[in-house]
Amino acid sequence: MALQELIYTSLAGESGAPKDVESILASSERNNIATGVTGLLLFDGERYIQILEGLPSRVDTLFDTIQADSRHGQIELLHKGNISVRAFKDWRMAYEALPPGLLNDLAENMAVFAMEQEGEMLNPNDSFGGRLNGMFMEAIAAE
Repeated sequence: MALQELIYTSLAGESGAPKDVESILASSERNNIATGVTGLLLFDGERYIQILEGLPSRVDTLFDTIQADSRHGQIELLHKGNISVRAFKDWRMAYEALPPGLLNDLAENMAVFAMEQEGEMLNPNDSFGGRLNGMFMEAIAAE
């Protein structure tokens, strides 16, 4: 069964980011159990980067819902592609709070990285999300 990963970035809505994050995580917990979606949410107080993994129809439906959600603004799709294994299989939605401003640079680098990876075959046990997580861990270690 084919799996898909989708990675996007967005700016936090104006309604109050800390409460929004709690709400997003709570709804992810409920909905992702039912749909079989897994992933990672990063937030630096201003910007989100989220990785979603699952069946293509379910990931696409969830992304449509996110695009209509007022807690997200200026949504930009960074990557969407097929994967053979999940990078976050044990997480309905892993979460990491980051220092302010860290994700702006990461999002810009991700867009460039996504363009560089287009058409490149990934190892079946690798994923773009897994690579992003590695980049993220390196950025945190450099802080």
